[in-house]
Amino acid sequence: MPNPIPPCSSPASESLVASLCREADQLRSRCQHVVAELGRCREERLLGRLRQELQLLQGRRLELQASAKLLSRTRAVRDSLAVAFLDELTRRPLAC
Repeated sequence: MPNPIPPCSSPASESLVASLCREADQLRSRCQHVVAELGRCREERLLGRLRQELQLLQGRRLELQASAKLLSRTRAVRDSLAVAFLDELTRRPLAC
């Protein structure tokens, strides 16, 4: 007898949302490391590169946030809880 309940989402969409969540977490972790390095660094050129990296991290967070909103709006992923979690992760400001 076939299962009458369809899966909540496809493996591909689950993988996409999971990958985006992992990336959001990695951005947060990298930001914390860069901020710590900024506190220890005394060389102006390196300080400039670290500040630039923080800007890039913030820009990527905004891109991930836009992707989460798009996934939510288009209902491309049936697992709305996973998309809501991704949206929550990307709305949190980085510790910069």
